[in-house]
Amino acid sequence: MNVNDGKVRQVLRRSYELDHGHYAVGVELQPYKLTGVVVGSDGVVIARTRRHLTVMESAEVVQRVAEMAGRLMDDRLGCAFPRERVCVGVQVGGPVDPDTGTVLHLVNGPDDHRHEKPPPYEWVDVPLGAELAFKMGCATSVENDAHAFAAYEQSLGVGSGSATFGVVLVRDGVGAGMVVRGERISVPMEFGHLQVWQRGRICDCGMRGCIESQVGNRALTAVVKELTGRELDGLEAAIALADSNDPQARQAAAAFRKAGTSIARGIATLLTTFGPSHVVIYAAEDLISGGPGRRAANSFLHAMRRFPAHTFHISRDCHIVTKPLDAVRGAHGAALIALQSCFGVRLRHR
Repeated sequence: MNVNDGKVRQVLRRSYELDHGHYAVGVELQPYKLTGVVVGSDGVVIARTRRHLTVMESAEVVQRVAEMAGRLMDDRLGCAFPRERVCVGVQVGGPVDPDTGTVLHLVNGPDDHRHEKPPPYEWVDVPLGAELAFKMGCATSVENDAHAFAAYEQSLGVGSGSATFGVVLVRDGVGAGMVVRGERISVPMEFGHLQVWQRGRICDCGMRGCIESQVGNRALTAVVKELTGRELDGLEAAIALADSNDPQARQAAAAFRKAGTSIARGIATLLTTFGPSHVVIYAAEDLISGGPGRRAANSFLHAMRRFPAHTFHISRDCHIVTKPLDAVRGAHGAALIALQSCFGVRLRHR
């Protein structure tokens, strides 16, 4: 088959998809920003976009998601494309009920360590899926962000070689998703609130010693500030201090070492409970890219990879994979979940 034959087949396949296939718009909802993609029933992203939000009030966010999704549909599929062949999947950084499409709780942190704090917001039992379906006239699904990344990995990542694996997502807080024997576990999984320190810091949730009391953009910045007494403008500043020649650099690095140990103890719990062969860690690139002069990342990674010391010896055969955060992958995973839950489209690993 020559190159032209391949192009012709690709055009014919896409034409068939437009006539008979299903599509999903996947949306990653993060504080004050949206990322959207259009995915065909073959799982391939065919369009993407991003936009900022000025407010996080739920009704306004629903309106903005509907506008972005509608524009993606119209631009890529055409204004006349039947909405009954399109679904919308949204993922959010908090616990959800995927059966009803309800966001159970979504809140920004009490202190994001920036000079100009965005306005506070809190969602409780918001029927995001139903409201979005009413506005758009198409099927919808709502999932937690870590579960969306797990769906992405299942179809396009470590799922090629593992039927049971975990995904840990380190953002402002920490979340996790699991695929067990080829089935994604779609239940609220508060990995960040596993208690791994008997006399640890008080977490934002009010408990003491949670993983999230030490790990995540908010917690790591706060811990470095507590150890050094420095005013820090977010995680990047905390990493820069740990990587510098400043006299307090090693104190700052200690925070990243304890964060790595916190994740290691969480991984040990996943291993004891589910026995995954792989755990994928998604985090800021500066946190997982070790090397010369990268004291923060080296401290975090070294401590995290000592997870076997915290688990039952039979459960220690697990591979840790690190990947930088990518909003498009999160939106892609949300689209894959929507294709399966709304249309029964289940992709094989590509």
